[in-house]
Amino acid sequence: MSSDPRYIAQADVVDCDIGGDRALMHLQTNTYFTMNATASTLWLSLSEPRTLHDLVTVVTKKFAVSESQCRPDIEGLLAQMLEAQVIDIAPAGTD
Repeated sequence: MSSDPRYIAQADVVDCDIGGDRALMHLQTNTYFTMNATASTLWLSLSEPRTLHDLVTVVTKKFAVSESQCRPDIEGLLAQMLEAQVIDIAPAGTD
């Protein structure tokens, strides 16, 4: 069993498409965010728990980018999303 953290969208965040990008609204903090196409792809993948590896795979399949190019960017984005409380780390055993 892997001990890698699994990330999931926070339940108090709603989103909508705005021309290929996404707008997020955190209902508890009333904070509004916008995301580009790459971040939007990650966000949509986080409707269920995903590891960093899962998310890198999603991005490399959708965009013409290597794992070594996108992994640091995804790590940074996940850190920002955790800080903004729009994602959580899913409890162990959550699928």
